[in-house]
Amino acid sequence: MRVTPAQPTDLPRIHEMITALSAFHGDIATVTLPQLEQALLTSGLSTALLAYDADLVVGYAGLNFTIALHTGAPRIDIHHLYVDKDHRTKGVGRALISAASAIAREKGAQGMTIGTDPKNRSAQAAYRAMGLHEITDAGPRFWIPVDQ
Repeated sequence: MRVTPAQPTDLPRIHEMITALSAFHGDIATVTLPQLEQALLTSGLSTALLAYDADLVVGYAGLNFTIALHTGAPRIDIHHLYVDKDHRTKGVGRALISAASAIAREKGAQGMTIGTDPKNRSAQAAYRAMGLHEITDAGPRFWIPVDQ
């Protein structure tokens, strides 16, 4: 298993995984390849890591960079973590989180966050099995629509 930062040639495969993850959650991915390139490779606000089994991309992590305004400390949110169905329970997610942790250390972040859909019990179980600290007191989040 190896994990590498995304390159421009990886964007179509990342798009496939985003589409699959969205479908899993009952959503439709509408992001375009140019939007992905801007978000992951140009903006500096996000990046992606790809997990390989031999020469096959089997998963990815989408990382968002931010700052905790109350401390000024860098923060990283693992916005997406996707592993192909046939490669789940084989350490792919753990490898992606480990690589993301290395980036977090380089950026001076003290930790990262990762969320999951409340109905995604298998992801929750995997994160607990990895020993990740479950945040239960952060409070609910709310969606604020912005009229166009």
